[in-house]
Amino acid sequence: MRNANILDFMIVFFGVVNLFRVALLLVGSDIYSLQKHLSRKKSKIKIHKPTISVIIPAFNEEKTVLRSIHSVVNNHYPQDKLEIIIIDDGSSDDTFRKVQAYQRQHNIRNLKIVSQTNSGKAHALNNAIKNHASGDLVMCLDADSLIAPNALNNSIEYFQDPTVQALSANVKILPEKSFLNFIQRYEYLVCYQMKRAHNAFNIEYIIGGIGSMFRKSIIKQVGYYDTDTVTEDIDLTMKIIRQGNKSNKVLYGSDVIAYTESCLSIGALIRQRFRWKWGRMQTFYKNPRMFFNSQSRYTKMLTFLQLPFAVFGDFAFFFEPILVTYIFFITIFYRDWRTLLSAWIVVSSYLALNVLAEETISIRQRLKLSLFAPLMYFTFYLLSFVEYIALIKSLSRIFTLPSSVKSKVCNWQHVERSGQARIAV
Repeated sequence: MRNANILDFMIVFFGVVNLFRVALLLVGSDIYSLQKHLSRKKSKIKIHKPTISVIIPAFNEEKTVLRSIHSVVNNHYPQDKLEIIIIDDGSSDDTFRKVQAYQRQHNIRNLKIVSQTNSGKAHALNNAIKNHASGDLVMCLDADSLIAPNALNNSIEYFQDPTVQALSANVKILPEKSFLNFIQRYEYLVCYQMKRAHNAFNIEYIIGGIGSMFRKSIIKQVGYYDTDTVTEDIDLTMKIIRQGNKSNKVLYGSDVIAYTESCLSIGALIRQRFRWKWGRMQTFYKNPRMFFNSQSRYTKMLTFLQLPFAVFGDFAFFFEPILVTYIFFITIFYRDWRTLLSAWIVVSSYLALNVLAEETISIRQRLKLSLFAPLMYFTFYLLSFVEYIALIKSLSRIFTLPSSVKSKVCNWQHVERSGQARIAV
């Protein structure tokens, strides 16, 4: 009976915390939409077009690198203000030769191809930024990803604010004919909606590597990418906001669309999510003073709410299998379906509201996808399983954190892609 009371308390406690978080995200998303609407009214003034260096690091990406380059070459941005830098990190396949042939065939004068000894993604990015990039702004794009035709034009609007130092793209999964692909497409759609609230409250701390844009000056100021974590993008973001996130804002651009491929198998998905979790743990380990920091240069919602909640979220998620099993047990044993039904309605409504708020897809698509929300409540348990395995793998290595950030190793963490996914860009 006592154990049951403890479980009941945990369910109520975690439930209330999550409801508060959901409400905050929904309110923040609405605030973001209002801010976006007001900024559009003010955007009639002709915007200055800064020079942009798009950097594409590549290691054995012969299947997808040309698709990535093509999306940048065909962007609606002045070619005299744009340079594309391919950093081939010692590929053993035809990546380098294919890029050379593509450049000759299309006579692309603003495409620079650089080859280096295999050193890892962070080293490749640093080489490009330090020694080859001449743009005021730098966009980093994975070689298995691509950007929408208006991505660069939409990106620069955010940098009209001099306090904005970095921008995260709205990443979408390229469609393929598989159930796992559909789940990931839906997941990305919902998760990136949350970033709208992060903007509204200035609490963003993750600028993902796909289509991310930075001022070159801030990258130089913080000492470029570190090479001691497996998620160099999260690490760089934290280095930027460590300077003070009030005067060094990192934002999310809902209209800056980038595309990437989904993981092809559960195993690949687990490896991807483990890298994300472990890399975030490494970054948090390197930045303990960011938590509950009361200095005036930081927003309190970042240091007292967002960052601590990220750790709390992993703590709560660790107990999720026990709590879910208990909920199903009392539902079946006592034939009381209200608990499960309430959770299903709340989560399904939240998913549907996020999908309906996604302005970058047609109303027809939004309505169609929102109808899948009740089904996604159950299919997301597959993602929960993946995330849980990744969490357990990360926690099992928790005592190696100090040594892991001293190794200075930044090897490529490839996830198998089909290379066949396409979208009209």
